[in-house]
Amino acid sequence: MKISKRARTIILWCVAIGLLAGMIIQFTPTLGLNFGGQEALRGTVQMTVNGVEIREAEVLQAQQGTLFNAVTEGPVARQLQRLLVDELVRDQVVRQAAAPMRVTNGEVNDAVNAFRESRGLSGRANDSNYLNLLRSAGYSDQTFRERLREDLKLQKWVDSIAGSLTVSDAEVEAYYLSHLSDYQSEERVLARQIVVADQATAESLRAQLVDGASLADLAAEHSVELADRRGAVGAQQGETEPRPVGRAAFPTAVANAAFALRGAGLTEVIQAPDGFYIVQVEEYLPAQPRPLDEVRSQVAEDALEAKKQGVLEAEVTRLRESAVVTFPSTSALSFVNETVAQVGGTEITEVELDRATYSNSMIQQALSPDTAELIVELFRPAILQQLIDTELAYQGASTLGVDFVGTRAAVAQSALNYVARDVEVTDEQVQQYYEQNRVAFTISAEAVVTEVGFADAQSASAFRTAVLGGADVAAAAAENGGEVTEHGRVLPGELENDIDTAVFRTEAFEAIPGSAAAVSDVLVLETGTAETTDEVEGEAEQAEPVVVERYVVVVAERTPERVRPLADVRSQIENAVRAQNRQRAQEEWLASLRDQIEVREFVIVDIADQVPFTVPGVDDLLDGGDAVGGEEASDEPAADEPAAEEGE
Repeated sequence: MKISKRARTIILWCVAIGLLAGMIIQFTPTLGLNFGGQEALRGTVQMTVNGVEIREAEVLQAQQGTLFNAVTEGPVARQLQRLLVDELVRDQVVRQAAAPMRVTNGEVNDAVNAFRESRGLSGRANDSNYLNLLRSAGYSDQTFRERLREDLKLQKWVDSIAGSLTVSDAEVEAYYLSHLSDYQSEERVLARQIVVADQATAESLRAQLVDGASLADLAAEHSVELADRRGAVGAQQGETEPRPVGRAAFPTAVANAAFALRGAGLTEVIQAPDGFYIVQVEEYLPAQPRPLDEVRSQVAEDALEAKKQGVLEAEVTRLRESAVVTFPSTSALSFVNETVAQVGGTEITEVELDRATYSNSMIQQALSPDTAELIVELFRPAILQQLIDTELAYQGASTLGVDFVGTRAAVAQSALNYVARDVEVTDEQVQQYYEQNRVAFTISAEAVVTEVGFADAQSASAFRTAVLGGADVAAAAAENGGEVTEHGRVLPGELENDIDTAVFRTEAFEAIPGSAAAVSDVLVLETGTAETTDEVEGEAEQAEPVVVERYVVVVAERTPERVRPLADVRSQIENAVRAQNRQRAQEEWLASLRDQIEVREFVIVDIADQVPFTVPGVDDLLDGGDAVGGEEASDEPAADEPAAEEGE
């Protein structure tokens, strides 16, 4: 989705952070902490970045309401603290780099007006509502304008770094070949459909289709849509053969069912706003890469954006590595960043592993003190291997003779995609996959079931004989005192256990002459027990419980479990096998790189659990108290001398 210049003005900070570093925190104005120049309220200095102080309040604002306070002790807490410090430094060096950019008052006014318009707060009549909105986010009009000015400077700095970049034809072609899945035509189907007004009719028609009836014939007779085209989806007026169509040709639920078949097949009855649908897919046409000439302009735009992100990432990394960071002796923060692995001449550090771990959305959702140990022992080692593979792929990309663009991770992924772009799928692989995964292509048994219950075996037997002789089920049931229950179409497990077993796991049925249905033997089912009393010498005596039985005969049109033919699911299997072959090609390429590039991993011994990470003065700050030091009173003066600069 393209973002207009006006919209970009409103969300500059989010855009800038996303482009610059993929940071997992966003310093958005939601905490209501505006300290201005009141140093006392901002608390003591926690760190300096190129001489600029970062105080308690700024650290708290970055930490509050984010994953950084999800775990407060142990190895995970220390990893989160290290990542927090690194994000604060990255944020600060970018803002320092953007500080010289000139932003006029007119540009700030335009940004404010765009913001107000986006919230429906334009005009003087909405001034109070606008101010109330800012107040709820912890801003006044003045501080909000200052923040917008800062964000506008960030965008101008981004433009100064990457605004004049262009992409070559070679870079466009490389981006296309390494992102083929992004430029595919939509998947389509050749299909016919029946649409009727009620579910019972739809179920009846579907049963006929399962028995081999022609959907085209049934659609012409019963469908309320496309009857004149014999149900052919996509057919023009006067045509009766379907044309390839995408998902938009069906209601959403119907499209989901039809395309889920991934091949020829028949859907269930699907309810949609305009009726009940049955779709018979004749052929599934998978998505295919569109020719480069057809999508060149879009590819060029995407490649240019990727190139900008790569340049910005490199610049932020340069600024971060050259930053001078110090921590006063009173600070609760620290930054120890050991090397966890080395790929060739490139080191992978702890904070890179921290970022890869805690930017994972699944880990963010699961992060808690209860899962901390699992993350450290299970997920973190696996993520380190991913980082090593990414660095191998990045270094290996330069050997392919292709002009990849983007961040280091993007270039690595492009290289992996590129080496696997031309994998082929053989008939033997398709057949083998089909045989090994037959369960996945098995269609469940089903049956249209009528249950008739009787009070005695003789009545049940008489009913069964009448039905086999051609009598109507309802009439024969009424004549013999039977109670009819129409279950309709059912799948295994949906009926009472004994009846379900009889229908789907036995052959105790006899075909009804001239009908697709069959009738079961008389089923004797226990429904419980009843107690009786006997008179013995004038006294009532409790007797043994008597088992209560009922007698059931089932009339059913049974469709056995069946496996979809290979021809119906070939496209689906080819896609699955192709994905496997691509993964295998990528793994083989990475293995060859390991033979060429030395990979070393280092065991980092974590220090013993420390005091839970806190920012001095946080409790007082939140309580509105005057104390900001966070320490008990002492006769000794506070030490404000900075500690040694961080060691990377």
